[in-house]
Amino acid sequence: MDKKTIGDWIMYHEVQRLQREGQSCRAIAKALVLNRRTVVKYLAMSEAEYEGFLGEKESRAKLLGSFESFVKDRLVAHPAASAAQVHDWLKENYKRFPSISAKTVYNFVMAIRQKYSITLEEASREYFVVAELPYGLQAQADFGQYILRNSDEKRKKVHFFVMMLSRSRMKFVRFSATPFTTLTAIEAHEEAFNFFSGMPKEVVYDQDRLFLVDENLGDLLVTQHFNNYIIEQAFNVHFCRKADPQSKGKVENVVKFVKNNFLYGRAYYDIDILQSQVIGWLDRTGNGMPHTTTRNVPSQEWIIEKEHLTPWVSINILPAYIMRYVRLDNTISYQGNFYTVPQGTFKKDATVMTWVKGDELHIHDDQRKFLCKHIIPPNKGNKVINTDHKRDKTRKLKDLVADVAALFSNPLLAGQYFELINQVKPRYLRDQVQAIREAISGCNEQLVNKVLEKCVQERYLSAVTFSELLTMYEEQDKSIAAPAIGKIILMDPNSSKKAETKPDKSDLGDYEKVFKK
Repeated sequence: MDKKTIGDWIMYHEVQRLQREGQSCRAIAKALVLNRRTVVKYLAMSEAEYEGFLGEKESRAKLLGSFESFVKDRLVAHPAASAAQVHDWLKENYKRFPSISAKTVYNFVMAIRQKYSITLEEASREYFVVAELPYGLQAQADFGQYILRNSDEKRKKVHFFVMMLSRSRMKFVRFSATPFTTLTAIEAHEEAFNFFSGMPKEVVYDQDRLFLVDENLGDLLVTQHFNNYIIEQAFNVHFCRKADPQSKGKVENVVKFVKNNFLYGRAYYDIDILQSQVIGWLDRTGNGMPHTTTRNVPSQEWIIEKEHLTPWVSINILPAYIMRYVRLDNTISYQGNFYTVPQGTFKKDATVMTWVKGDELHIHDDQRKFLCKHIIPPNKGNKVINTDHKRDKTRKLKDLVADVAALFSNPLLAGQYFELINQVKPRYLRDQVQAIREAISGCNEQLVNKVLEKCVQERYLSAVTFSELLTMYEEQDKSIAAPAIGKIILMDPNSSKKAETKPDKSDLGDYEKVFKK
């Protein structure tokens, strides 16, 4: 029996002894520097079963025996390296490394640690506490930094951006030699969406200064460039509360994963080489190995998730804006067509900034704040109108409804009618109320009230129907009110006889006789 086998038996009996003394599995694992699951397995084995286990273990270890020197040197140089990172190092440096389970590599690494007394300084483990979300719903993003050493042993700080799809755990990493700015962070977003072949509906962030100007009692002020970007790409953002890492624990553990599994013990050459290395690492390990919680391979889960992502279209971070003057009717002219802008945009010498994204014309104000967008028609001479731009949005909707209801003789009933309209047409309530206000202007109050009662009773919930009924009732009222032609009373009774007198009529035959002569 060799020394290693003797050591294994000693370890087995130590586990049994500590258990008899009342120690918990966790305490035994900590005392003997073992994995808790290994302790549980040893306690469940009889001596005969453990002897058979050692025989199988010895045969498996021979598969990795030729890599012992490499693993030992790496562990001596980087004692905090995890077994998962050693596994990745082996695959990175040996192109024909056999396809074996992570557990086999773990056992091999732990055996080398025991053989050469290389203590594991720090355990690295990912924790995922957030409940599983639907495919395509959410991604989480964060930033990190790390100090590497170059070939001259000089320190070099690198910065990186990570984004991970919450359901599949598909990850993307972007490195930078300088601290990220808002614009370079936006560029990293674009690269991530390209890498994922789509965009999630929501991205979760920490309260990072790259994206937020200020935070006051829950009111978050997003930086101008980032606000424009999320409007253009049309995804929702969620900023975690300070000191609330649980709400984005997935990506925070990915930052640790990148540091402990990829960056630890790696030499720095330049940022481009580092970026190419991390893409290889993502393919091999970050997205290529089963996740510790889901037990699924992220790259395989991503094949499902990408079908649920929003299609991604690249945009220029700083597009070439073209200035246009706003016309009196709140339109602008662009390449032979007229496009509406929101009511109230026109002012003296008012200008807007325009740029083209695909087949869309995007319009911003002179401060580059997003106003609207239109589909560009294929031909010229068109008036491209967004009916929403005609709405009077200078007043609050509640105030508008209350003011128009007050124009009726029964404001309470009018308010109930507007509420019924709101239930079936909530997006168009403002338009409906304004149209009804125009329809009743200058009309008979009793008729207006009659139409209102009819519309409430019959559930005619439309300003068009209201206006048509009002017009019909007005026509009926006019015909009823028209004065009847009365009988003429003559002052002289004999006048009636004179009125009935018929004048003599000439005989046409007399005229024919005259012409014949």
